[in-house]
Amino acid sequence: MTDRTSERARVLVCDDEAVARRGVVRALGGESYDFIECNDGRECLEVLGRTRHGVHLVLLDLRMPGMDGMTLLGHLVDLTDPPPVVVVTADATLRTAIEALKAGATDYLSKPYEIDELRFVVKRTLETARLRRENHWLAEEVRRLGGARRLIGESPGMRAVLDAVDRVARASASVLILGESGTGKELVARRIHELSDRARGPFVALNCAAIPDTLVESELFGHRRGAFTGADRDRPGKFRQADDGTLFLDEVGDMSLAAQGKLLRVLQEGVVEPLGGGDPVEVDVRVLAATHRDLKAMVAEGRFRDDLLFRLRVVDLYLPPLRKRGEDILLLARDFLAARGDLWPGNVRELANAVERAAIFCRGGVVQLEDLPADVRGIEAPGKTGEIALPREGAGALLSWEPGDDFQTAKEKMIDRFEKAMLTVALREHRGNLSRAARQLGLHRQNLQQKLHKLGLSAESFREG
Repeated sequence: MTDRTSERARVLVCDDEAVARRGVVRALGGESYDFIECNDGRECLEVLGRTRHGVHLVLLDLRMPGMDGMTLLGHLVDLTDPPPVVVVTADATLRTAIEALKAGATDYLSKPYEIDELRFVVKRTLETARLRRENHWLAEEVRRLGGARRLIGESPGMRAVLDAVDRVARASASVLILGESGTGKELVARRIHELSDRARGPFVALNCAAIPDTLVESELFGHRRGAFTGADRDRPGKFRQADDGTLFLDEVGDMSLAAQGKLLRVLQEGVVEPLGGGDPVEVDVRVLAATHRDLKAMVAEGRFRDDLLFRLRVVDLYLPPLRKRGEDILLLARDFLAARGDLWPGNVRELANAVERAAIFCRGGVVQLEDLPADVRGIEAPGKTGEIALPREGAGALLSWEPGDDFQTAKEKMIDRFEKAMLTVALREHRGNLSRAARQLGLHRQNLQQKLHKLGLSAESFREG
């Protein structure tokens, strides 16, 4: 994996005047930066699209023909993990600079500027960005080491899984994780990533079953602007987002044969070609896949490629359902803040939800039978309360309906409140970052924006500052 801590800062200078670009390079040359020069906005986006490890800072002149600086800024801040942008403006009133800062620029320089001022702003911006990256990594380490989402178990089946995870994590082989829905396959994938030499790289997950067949290739390999209806800008795709890290393909058995063929080619060649053309981009990605389907049977039926299965399952891990892990029930229940250890008919997700519900309704710190969900107690839930407890963050709030509501009205109200709660949790967790929240929810960014508008939510209110 590339050691990014030792690489020189890469500065992209975007200005339509060659003399101005050369002046910036000369002024900053003594600081040991690497430079990329672009003479317009479209060239800047193309360079960012094919530069493997991106850039650390963009110096952007706002007055350019064609795609002006403000339009380009809008594209830059919408990138996954965008570089900081320092805008250069000749507006004596600073009105444009203030608008650029509101649009996402990190800092600004007013023409004419002093060389020392340029050096100071660039150095300060790069140092701030470096500290933010380190703080983010430290926060992820704290979450990883002390977070609630742990892979635990004492049953023979889970001990075998944990032992296998420890063994395969530091290898480079592809791993296929098998098991029913809800057994914790993504937790296994994350644990493999965290123990690997790619732990400081990104972990990117894609649920293949949650994306229409027509969009899977775009999500995986990226696309160029205009590649299809609705493609209003370039997108890097999951493979490039996961460069130097791990890509987790959940429910890979739901992928179409056409997408399987293209996935196989990337695994063989290590090169991604975005939809709509463009230069091929090399990627260094470890692929982990998971499915609840019988891929061997699908191969026999012609619904899954045999050569792709060979590539994906260099090592396979089977994650047993909770009903076959009786020894783990109490252990998991304690981990979910409860103490109930009966045989369990469901999986880990259902147990977590039941225990959270019990923790909300119990009195005196002791969970009683009546605190558990009705289906767990083996009785039908009463139909008179008109209330449903949320099984996630904010579960103390109840979704309810008015006594006079008809079925459709009550259903729509409950769906809206449920969606609002889910979106609020995701936006809070990702501090208003729409792209990351959409990935967690399994939604496309545009769909998420539409839901936020409908529900009266604003991503801005969740952002830092």
